[in-house]
Amino acid sequence: MLAKADVFIQNLMPGAIQRLGLDMAALRADNPRLITCSISGYGNDGEFSQMKAYDLLIQAETGLSSITGGPMEPGRVGVSICDIAAGMTAFQAILQALYARQNCGQGRHIDVSLFSALADWMNVPYVQRHYGGKDIGRPGLHHPTIAPYGVYPCRDGGLILLSIQNEREWADLAEKVLMRPDMITSDGFATNIKRVANREALNSIMHEVFGKIDRDDMAKRLHQAGIACGRLNSIDDLIDHPQTQYITTMTSGGEVKMIAPGALFDGAPMVAGHVPDLGQHTSALRKEFS
Repeated sequence: MLAKADVFIQNLMPGAIQRLGLDMAALRADNPRLITCSISGYGNDGEFSQMKAYDLLIQAETGLSSITGGPMEPGRVGVSICDIAAGMTAFQAILQALYARQNCGQGRHIDVSLFSALADWMNVPYVQRHYGGKDIGRPGLHHPTIAPYGVYPCRDGGLILLSIQNEREWADLAEKVLMRPDMITSDGFATNIKRVANREALNSIMHEVFGKIDRDDMAKRLHQAGIACGRLNSIDDLIDHPQTQYITTMTSGGEVKMIAPGALFDGAPMVAGHVPDLGQHTSALRKEFS
């Protein structure tokens, strides 16, 4: 199979694949067009290379947990973001290697670790800390350097987030949503720097206004004013969201409806096939490569 394959991916502990007699360099020496990819927790070298790595552990090690959550307690990103980051990083690197092979005729070896993939995603807080000297805290659902940019409770208990990115938007919010045009140029709120410094007073006003209006009505008001906003939805809200698209796939246990992948092809989600059972294609694969 490997003599005819385009890509070989493995995610065993560093060193394990060599003990199985599948040395990556030797494989590519026999098949120069082969692209090999190793996925690990911390990479093949360094003192952490033999450490076990799970998603939440990597969230902690990369510092993601230190900037996730509320002011009183760090938090976990609610999906397996490290696993997803590593998979996406490997996928894009393999595509790059396939494209490069079209020009040079040679494969290459790719190393991806959960740690490095997520550390790459941490570049913005890294730059803020390393070059800007900023203390990166845990602002919860509020932006650390922009105000107002965060979550506000509405009369019916619903929560809505909004984002003010410039002074024009601030003027629209103050005049058309808060009904306080005097705040546009007032000493305490005229610029983002001042609003951040006076965040507590600003939030007090915001809470008073938002607390008198139901969530969906406030969302409409914000939209009409041209203010970027989003409702803090539940999973049930996501299920019924007008923008959520679905695909249907078949398994040996029956039909399953899933949320569609993020990419559309010619305006439609990718058509899902039948999810194979364990070993279902073994004979066909052996026949194809025999």
